[in-house]
Amino acid sequence: MGLELDEIIYKKVLKYFKNKRLNDAEILSRQINLSDIKPRLTLFARAICGAPIEIFPAEREGGYKNKNFFLPINCSLFPTKEENLKFYFFRTVYLSIQKQLNFNWDNQDNSPELSLEKATETAPLVLEKMFQDYPSMQEFYFDAVPKLPVNKKDQSIDYSWLYGKWMKNTPEIEAENVLQDFDDNTKKIKNNVVAETTLHAKAVEEIESLTIDKKQQEDYVLMHSFEKIETAEEFNGNWRDFDGKDDLKDHQEALEEMNMRFTVRVDDMVHSVYQADFVENTSIAESAEVDEKGFHLKYDEWDFKKRNYLTDFCKVYPKTQLKTHATYYKNTMAKYKTTLNGLRKMLTSVNNKMQQQRRQLQGDSFDLDALTDLYTDIHSGKSPDERIYLSQRKKNKDLAILVLLDISLSSDGYAAGNRVIDVEKEVSILFSEILHEFDIDFAIDGFYSKTRNFTTYLTLKDFNESWNKAKHKIGAVEPNGYTRIGPALRHAGARMDQLDAKNKWIIVLSDGKPNDYDKYEGQYGIQDIKQSLRELNERKINSYALAIEAQAKYYLPQMFGQNHYQILTSPEALLKSLVKLYEKIKHQ
Repeated sequence: MGLELDEIIYKKVLKYFKNKRLNDAEILSRQINLSDIKPRLTLFARAICGAPIEIFPAEREGGYKNKNFFLPINCSLFPTKEENLKFYFFRTVYLSIQKQLNFNWDNQDNSPELSLEKATETAPLVLEKMFQDYPSMQEFYFDAVPKLPVNKKDQSIDYSWLYGKWMKNTPEIEAENVLQDFDDNTKKIKNNVVAETTLHAKAVEEIESLTIDKKQQEDYVLMHSFEKIETAEEFNGNWRDFDGKDDLKDHQEALEEMNMRFTVRVDDMVHSVYQADFVENTSIAESAEVDEKGFHLKYDEWDFKKRNYLTDFCKVYPKTQLKTHATYYKNTMAKYKTTLNGLRKMLTSVNNKMQQQRRQLQGDSFDLDALTDLYTDIHSGKSPDERIYLSQRKKNKDLAILVLLDISLSSDGYAAGNRVIDVEKEVSILFSEILHEFDIDFAIDGFYSKTRNFTTYLTLKDFNESWNKAKHKIGAVEPNGYTRIGPALRHAGARMDQLDAKNKWIIVLSDGKPNDYDKYEGQYGIQDIKQSLRELNERKINSYALAIEAQAKYYLPQMFGQNHYQILTSPEALLKSLVKLYEKIKHQ
């Protein structure tokens, strides 16, 4: 129901004063936002800890938990921008020392007051080691203390901004705990729903996953609401029905005031997304073995802790895309006509470039290395090799390229204003258009997963399939499921093994973040992908990753290694990167 006039006025007045408070020019002039320096801090934290530290926004002062550092979402405590920046580096070093000394909760009593008190008690020990190992931090500390805000109650200095609070490490769930209730229905999309509204959640440090109470949900449907206004509210033990309505914008202001502590894992499609940058309990349960009908292939998965393979652990279901979307191809070609023409000229030059062939019997000039060997052989009394010429001739390459698209639900997000799945599809169409013109053997595949039992591997354009037929299929692909990359890479490798080409490449377009409904988060997924890439390399199959999401910078280097990935957010930039990669491939 609609709002009354007095409620509308109150809402607008409240919003006015809230915005006025947030947009104070003097504060903004010196404020540092965590989001702007997160990449630098992440690399800095990983360097001094020697561990894959992740950084997330804190509700207030923050602390550390497992391999996660929580820092204030912004800082304007100090009078200059430089000092506020130094604050973040101080807190990062402080948390590193605190983690090294293992100062965190080991009991159930972790109230906010006690957590701050324990952090204050142990601060002298942390500072002592910090100043010993990192003397430069001492100067900032003594300069910062007099500038800290004071507590309103007793007018004492609020040291919590420097010391943070104690947090409790979360134990990993053992592999014996498995998901038993994940059946075949979960791998099917229930309706053609696209998330229409996306909002970013405020910082939250503690997440508790709940099991759905279906009985309470059913009871709620039978209840009547006598209030004129319904808005978002924190979970209080009473379950609501998942109606799938897109009311997110209506509840935006209420959401900003709530503590989003409780989560429920469901497989229902939604109309809106409340997005939070958070990792908690990343080592979740494995999925139980499911006997599934229909053709599928089994692949091993790498368990990096046990340092061995889980034999036939994952099921991959190869499928062929049948649905088409003809207008998508036409619109893409029209939209990027100028870009495509420019890249076509560039690639034509690369493709037709005369490459220098060494140690030839005939040629335009001498090969100095070959001449040196000839001179040495003559003086040694050996029969010289007469192949001493350089020749410029086109070098034919026996080449096959497989473009592998991540079509999981993460591709339904946006990067630099571009929908990720659309960037993938548009780039695939444009790059394939050029490969088709150059008569390069190529395929386009996509993948998504829903537990280890269901990895769908979708072939959009096969190696022996006509591009004129396949090009209308690309636009029909939509996001679905999760991102279990390892099984998809292994199946792509198996497809490449069937080809006679000498130069084989798998180009992955993904956000690079492994995840699934069951156990595949964090280091487990990263190490499995890394191992699958080693397997490809052993079989002389090259790999390269192109990411369309900025957060991929924290994952791709760990999996693909330096010089084997790029992170770009626009179709133009991504296509130009593919052109450079193609040039690299041609010269290999």
